Amino acid sequence: MAVEVVLNVNGMSLPVLLRDPARTLQDVLREDLGLRGTKKSCNDGYCGSCTVQLDGQAVKSCLILAVEAEGRAIRTIEGLEQAGRLDPIQQAFLEHGAAQCGMCTPGMVMSARALLDENPQPTLDDIKEAIKGNLCRCTGYVKIVDAIAAVAGVSAPKRSLERGRVALSGKRVAGHSKLRVDGRVKVTGKAQYVVDMTLPGMLYGKILRSPLPHARIVAIDTEAARRLPGVFAVITGHDLAIKPFGAFIADETGLARDKVRYVGDAVAAVAAVDEATAERAIQLIEVQYEELPFVIDPEDAMKEDAPLIHEVERNIAAHNRVVGGDVAQGFAEADYIFEDRFETTKQAHACMEPHVCIGHWDASGKITLYDSTQSTFFMRYHLSHIFDVPASKIRIVAPYLGGGFGSKSEVHAIHVCALWLSRLTGRPVKMAHDRDEEFIGSRTRHKEIIYLKTGVKKDGTITARQATVILDNGAYTSYGPGVSLTQSMLGGAVYRIPHYQYDGYVVYTNTPIGGAFRGFGSPQFTFAAESQADMIAERLEMDPLTFRLKNLTEPGDKAISGPMLTTNGAREALTKAVDAIHRTAGRTSAPGKLRGIGYAVGTHFTSGKFHPEANADFCGATVKVNEDGSVTVLAGVVEMGTGCSTTLSQIAAEELGVDLEDVTILLSDSDATPPDLGTFGSRATTLGGNAVRQACQAVKATLSREAATQLDCDPNRIVFQDKAVFDASRPERRILLADLVTGMMFRDGGGSHVMASAHFDAPCSLPDPETGVGDFAMSYSFGCHAVEVEVDPDTGKITVVQVVAATDCGNVINPVGAEGQVEGGVMQGIGYALYEDIKFAEGQPLNTRFGTYKIPTVMTVPPITAIWVETDDPRGVYGSKGLAEMGMVPTAPAIANAIYNATGVRITSLPITPEKILQGLPSAQNREVSSL
Repeated sequence: MAVEVVLNVNGMSLPVLLRDPARTLQDVLREDLGLRGTKKSCNDGYCGSCTVQLDGQAVKSCLILAVEAEGRAIRTIEGLEQAGRLDPIQQAFLEHGAAQCGMCTPGMVMSARALLDENPQPTLDDIKEAIKGNLCRCTGYVKIVDAIAAVAGVSAPKRSLERGRVALSGKRVAGHSKLRVDGRVKVTGKAQYVVDMTLPGMLYGKILRSPLPHARIVAIDTEAARRLPGVFAVITGHDLAIKPFGAFIADETGLARDKVRYVGDAVAAVAAVDEATAERAIQLIEVQYEELPFVIDPEDAMKEDAPLIHEVERNIAAHNRVVGGDVAQGFAEADYIFEDRFETTKQAHACMEPHVCIGHWDASGKITLYDSTQSTFFMRYHLSHIFDVPASKIRIVAPYLGGGFGSKSEVHAIHVCALWLSRLTGRPVKMAHDRDEEFIGSRTRHKEIIYLKTGVKKDGTITARQATVILDNGAYTSYGPGVSLTQSMLGGAVYRIPHYQYDGYVVYTNTPIGGAFRGFGSPQFTFAAESQADMIAERLEMDPLTFRLKNLTEPGDKAISGPMLTTNGAREALTKAVDAIHRTAGRTSAPGKLRGIGYAVGTHFTSGKFHPEANADFCGATVKVNEDGSVTVLAGVVEMGTGCSTTLSQIAAEELGVDLEDVTILLSDSDATPPDLGTFGSRATTLGGNAVRQACQAVKATLSREAATQLDCDPNRIVFQDKAVFDASRPERRILLADLVTGMMFRDGGGSHVMASAHFDAPCSLPDPETGVGDFAMSYSFGCHAVEVEVDPDTGKITVVQVVAATDCGNVINPVGAEGQVEGGVMQGIGYALYEDIKFAEGQPLNTRFGTYKIPTVMTVPPITAIWVETDDPRGVYGSKGLAEMGMVPTAPAIANAIYNATGVRITSLPITPEKILQGLPSAQNREVSSL
């Protein structure tokens, strides 16, 4: 029965007709009133993205019925900004860099506003308590707390931001901390994500997913679903006439055709007039299954008698090998050989914005896909193949992206289903994962089992290393072979290893699909390698710092696995991080608790060529100077919180002598922006920045010729500065950039606009097909994380007391943004180390919501100190190298080493839980190593 309510929203009385009285306040605000600053993320009250104020109190609007809010004062993020002036808390979020992807930001702001309204002078503990129900996957919470503390007048914890040579100190814009160019729309809730979009005539799609880990599909009855009023189309795997697809191996079909291979495998899809009807429709579909034996452990899956998930021997989807030197000779030269086994965890991306798309296949045959994708170009490339449609007939648009971390870099079932359903119905179709689907139907970090065999001399010199790595691929392949390939080559880059062999096996299991995830294999391999580094040092009775310093690679080294380490700040990062942690450790030690310090060194690549079918790694950019002297940049990279829209704008401003505020950047529309492989592989600022800089240089050449004619000088002497151009030898004679461009455009005959494009292809190469050795990336970043932990011996509870993150990412373009990337990476690494793990029982995933799958909250964030080792890499724009992934690579092994230092318990499997600590502690009292 329909009910009319009057809601008092942001001071206005708004009547709403509720056809369903059970609708939540969240949905009514978003769908009926268009207030989509209230974000939709988890829908069960755990993430806090939908937080609003109700009678001044912060509430999660997904848990409140709209009828319950009648007669009460509702305040949303849209009600904070007044007459164009930001609320002080919004301004603070902007100034402190507290928003990255921005999906959680409105909810954070509303929780903070509610706190400050009630208690204008909160303590730091009060601040954390107020936002503990608001999850963030990007920022690491540090700058959020700083922003709220600044408004409250509270002193936030002091964290030094140390920089080395500061090579860019002579520049006006690049190298200096700048506010995010997309910050204002994010702190006000105006940033529109695909989940916020509605198109005229749009239908809603939903996918029926398998409840079984492995089964043959005997029959599917869709008749009841088709007859349901409001249902426009129903499809199964045999209706979906597409080519198989996959990032490396084409083993996915969008909807399963003959059998399902994991709990969550897509079986059928519907398009209906609204989400509720679509949900009812899939519940009416009846599927008859024949259950098959399943396997969830990758080592079990490799056994001869294991059930075959695909028709490949021993379920091995791919095997790659890297051979440098002769490991047999290296082991023969060793005084000691140590062999250890390590195991990592299946980590969920847990993006605040779930996967969502709107597909429209119109009557002319033109495909338009609005998508939460990290790569518009890659998406177009793959859809062209899948549907056999020319790329020119496909448009991909990626608006604001609520986090990705690698999970949104390829085609998923929702993409092909939305487009096929649109083709059948002639209407746009929106499909979005709910939170359960996001955990099981998107991608995960690959669980890995790593066997390391390392030979050393008595003095600690490494003579050889052999690695056997088993990657849990999940039910389909995705980026598994690429993860194995990149970690195989990076595995020989941290230490000087004269003889090296890596064998990686990508193995099918009946579990959710492993894909690209921040670090792309580096966090897994680094956990094993840096845990073993401490273990070897102890066995040799050496200090772990001495062992590392003896073996680290140096600038100019060519790693045994192929990377050319033109710049390498590993040694400086290690010594600075260790020195910093020892200067501050133990200041707040609690009685009865065990304290320890650990550290780990890691490396990661910037961009990279690792796909045998893609011998290219490029970014494109177009730069236009307008008649008012402003600059427009069009780039194909995607802004998903990494800050590339700001750094690319800084580069354009620096090159053309204008202010950052004079630059407008337009991203991620395949019909408008140049081709670009996307935002992944820590490449957006370095590769995209090179493209922007080259386009700016072409623009400058055009403008310099015109200016030189007017100033009667050599074009090479023209300087761009302060929104003007002048002769370097006569700076008093200058022409405003606006006047110069306007004169060129409006000239009577012979005029021209000022615009140029550039295509930057990274100088790197595919690995050798025989040996696997290759300098596959443009550059290599290094870093060291040093960690202090506290362990309660009675409960096993682990507290990370502080983290020092020393990072060689070349020269830093935007320090405040770079610091935020490190803080976010560290927090993601803490979750990876201590508790994130998708659990299974009888093939069923057990923790597919934020209530059961725990990610770090503000209550777990430690003080994080960022130290920059600026190495001025010659290949990166302004000497920069990749950063975003390096921020989490060494975190887990640093924590593991710190825990061992505190307790004597050596844990070689992630996550490191209190249970594992307690199991190991009895033997630890006798200083015996317990591997768990």
